[in-house]
Amino acid sequence: MILRNKSKTLILIAVRLKSKRLKNKALLPLQDNPLILTLHNRLKVVNNVSKIIWCTSTNIQDEPIYKLARKNNIDCIRGSELNVISRFLKAINLYKAKDIVRVTGDNPLTDPVIMERMISIHKKNNYDYTYNDQLPNGTRSEIISKKALEYCLKNINNPNNSEYMTWMLNRPDIYKVFNYKIKNKEINFPNFNFTVDNKKEYQNISRIFNNFENKNFTLKDAINFVKKNKKYKSSYMLNNFKNNNKKKIDIKYKFEK
Repeated sequence: MILRNKSKTLILIAVRLKSKRLKNKALLPLQDNPLILTLHNRLKVVNNVSKIIWCTSTNIQDEPIYKLARKNNIDCIRGSELNVISRFLKAINLYKAKDIVRVTGDNPLTDPVIMERMISIHKKNNYDYTYNDQLPNGTRSEIISKKALEYCLKNINNPNNSEYMTWMLNRPDIYKVFNYKIKNKEINFPNFNFTVDNKKEYQNISRIFNNFENKNFTLKDAINFVKKNKKYKSSYMLNNFKNNNKKKIDIKYKFEK
């Protein structure tokens, strides 16, 4: 699907069906569609990108993702299961892009408004890596240059750990990095968790989506819903132990000891 502005920036949604905690989560129903398709449709409002592309693996278990994309006329790139950067570069080279927006396929509330602003700033200043850490967990995106991905793939110790490329790329000592700060206090809630990694989180997200008849409700709407529902609010708080395995994963570069 071609979007309105033919820039050389792609939205790449990394999605696989291999999940032990919540089986086939990208295909679970959400707002009358599979979760991954709901996410895709919410990102179609972003103006300054040329395409939204799904990036999945060549494993047979991910065939349903590919078939769903084909059914909905969505471009889908297939590649290495573990080497996510190589999958992204395959899409970049095929569509001749300069930058990409990295989106995770199990984050249906990824915010398109802040994403659009980040893309503009990233391109204007020729950054390598642009990110935000103030939006709720599960609503953030990352803007990455082609040259940064190429350098990372060439120099990282273990490319099969590139699922954790956030830690690999958020290196101001190596790349031109920019942390986009949120001025709007109404969406500045980094301790809220809107990811879908397990059954409880899926139920939380479903509760939000089922509350709104308008499919294009905003991140502010979702946050306000959680704030007003004190009965459920604690279940949306970010677990301090989430993603605490950074020290156990090899994210070093070849030139580092």
